[in-house]
Amino acid sequence: MKPTKVIKSFIEMLKEAAIITYNKDFLEIIGFPVDEKHIRRLSDYIRRDGNIRDKSFLIAIEKRFDLPKDIWQLSDDTQHKLLQEAIERELELQNLPNESALDNISDILRTKAPITNEQKALLEKFTNSISKEESEKIIDEFRTKGLLDKRVENQEFLVELIKLAYEKGMYVVIVEFLLPKLYRRYRLLTDIQKIEAHSLGSLEQYEEAKHILDTLIHHNTIININLKTAALSNHKRALLEKESIDADELYLLVKGYKELHTINGEYSYYTGVNLAYMAVLGQILFPNDNRFLQIDIEKIYNLSKRSLQEDKTHHEYYRYMSEFEFLLLLGKEGVEKKIESFLEHYRPHPSLVERSLRQMQLFTRSSKNPEDKIVKAFVDASYILKDYIAFYQT
Repeated sequence: MKPTKVIKSFIEMLKEAAIITYNKDFLEIIGFPVDEKHIRRLSDYIRRDGNIRDKSFLIAIEKRFDLPKDIWQLSDDTQHKLLQEAIERELELQNLPNESALDNISDILRTKAPITNEQKALLEKFTNSISKEESEKIIDEFRTKGLLDKRVENQEFLVELIKLAYEKGMYVVIVEFLLPKLYRRYRLLTDIQKIEAHSLGSLEQYEEAKHILDTLIHHNTIININLKTAALSNHKRALLEKESIDADELYLLVKGYKELHTINGEYSYYTGVNLAYMAVLGQILFPNDNRFLQIDIEKIYNLSKRSLQEDKTHHEYYRYMSEFEFLLLLGKEGVEKKIESFLEHYRPHPSLVERSLRQMQLFTRSSKNPEDKIVKAFVDASYILKDYIAFYQT
């Protein structure tokens, strides 16, 4: 049989043995990427005339299933026999302990390989990348070097890479490609759990994010106040994406933020600015509802000032930007100029600015009142953020 017929026959045999379900599973099992950025169909490797487009495709099949290189030229009977033997080996392997067993062993042995100087240098290269395309290209380079493989010597590297990728807003990469490569004890690190939750929330997987955050929350420390705020913010985004916002649902959010903001007198700016956003939105959408009108935004801002100056639980960029957002929500003049000056001198990574932009755009869209003075100021500020991102990604 020609190579294409051998492959098609083999795929059918794998399906019958319940080793794969779909054709794309075959690509995945031989190590060929099947995500949205790469080729994902068998037809992309096999021409209509039956010839193979890429010899590496055949080599990958040979290596993965331990097949002889000359299988493509052997008789039909011999080919079928070799394929059947490969199926039997695969089924036998499925009955043995797999990689997940390493997770359990790592909990017992606490094996740990420190990050190497070469890995540090590669992480620095990734840190210095500015555009999204450049960062993704470096991630792909890591993959080809085997640095994204689920191995002990990669774990410390992956933890640092996930933290850096999060700062760059690479949520899909984190959730789909990096987190699955961590052993359980690394996956359960608090910092990694927080990154996973926030990444899922940013990808609108709110229930999954809430589940992770709920397991992390135990006490009313400032860190856990912030975790609860993040959990509440997943509800906020889900609510504000609705076509029509219900006043009672919005007030429940406000009430939740208010309670968190006053716990132990901590007055986290992160909780405070979310509270201010939702209270002002309520005042714009429901101008006759006293529940929103009686909320003093200036008081929330003043109570949050200490946190704005001293907080160490978030990237310092957010302290500065939250200050500007408070001032915009208070209707202060000249804030847009301050934001422009701050961006010019501080030069934050575009991914950080993108998060602020999403927050502002969600607020302005939800307000449904483009003529409101505060909404107009946020629209102007959004243009400044957009221009900054566009400039640094060119």
